[in-house]
Amino acid sequence: MKNKILLAVCVFVLMVISFFAGSYFERQKTNSQTSPTPLISPTQKLTVVDVTDGDTLKLSDGKVFRLYGVNAPEVKEPFYKEAVEFTKNLTLGKEITFEQEEKYKEDKFGRLLGYLFVDRKNLNVELVKNGLARVVLYEKRAKIKYQDELLQAESVTKQNRLGIWK
Repeated sequence: MKNKILLAVCVFVLMVISFFAGSYFERQKTNSQTSPTPLISPTQKLTVVDVTDGDTLKLSDGKVFRLYGVNAPEVKEPFYKEAVEFTKNLTLGKEITFEQEEKYKEDKFGRLLGYLFVDRKNLNVELVKNGLARVVLYEKRAKIKYQDELLQAESVTKQNRLGIWK
């Protein structure tokens, strides 16, 4: 009987130690990780090699880049072709720079997310200014980097009934 009690106590102690040790090592692993490796190096020179739709582009390194904070029309929606042509005319074959939000660098499809710049123009804002994209904001997320510019552009575009706002 005494041996069974001793065995049960030992098993219980081992379980408690395992639980706390696992939690400790998981915290250590999380704390010791350095900041994540950037998905694209800011010094890397990239060009746009293809435009999938108005807000999605393929870069010269093979990665797919999705404009953040906007949504251009999809296939079979009004102004789809215009949005694609606009993005192609502004970006295709040109060197780009980009910025990304701190927390939202990649979407669930593995596409890079951010703001794309060509000749110092923010493509995200330019699409909205020309009535070729809507601003997309999520209530539970923090304010995004170019939120004010995007909302201002959308407001003016709606008032002028341009593109998707006709």
